[in-house]
Amino acid sequence: SNDAKRIALQLKNQRRDSNHEICQLVDFSLSTLYRILCRNCAIGDVTKKLAIGRGCPRKLIHSDCLYLLRLAHHKPTLFLDEYSCHLEEYRDLPVSLATIHASFKHAGLNVKWVQKLASEHNPMVRAAFVHRIGQYPANYLISLNKVSKDDRTYAHLWGRA
Repeated sequence: SNDAKRIALQLKNQRRDSNHEICQLVDFSLSTLYRILCRNCAIGDVTKKLAIGRGCPRKLIHSDCLYLLRLAHHKPTLFLDEYSCHLEEYRDLPVSLATIHASFKHAGLNVKWVQKLASEHNPMVRAAFVHRIGQYPANYLISLNKVSKDDRTYAHLWGRA
């Protein structure tokens, strides 16, 4: 366990016991003790760093779920791991990706709803685009339908233009 690893490290730092005696006290092999010492020198702790998005799925409390939904309304194009990083950074809450997905699913968010939310997200940006594109005459604009477009040319081979 991590507690036994920390105890072994404390015993090693006290320099009273030999490596073999420490291994007998905490019931480790000598190679495990050396691995603990190397990890402590490398990252400053004896435990492995937890992987992002891994772990047991948990249910979020209501306030954390509301924060997650407000974040989804504000930034609907984030990935689940980015939502997880936001929760860990601002709420000090490590949450698995499965928990975030389950919370969104329980709240009724799906891909279609998020795409609609993202497309309607910023009316000022849409208005700026319409203003910028409005300065060109209609015959300058070309619209391509990728369904029937030939990869070698910009012409439609079948269907309507």
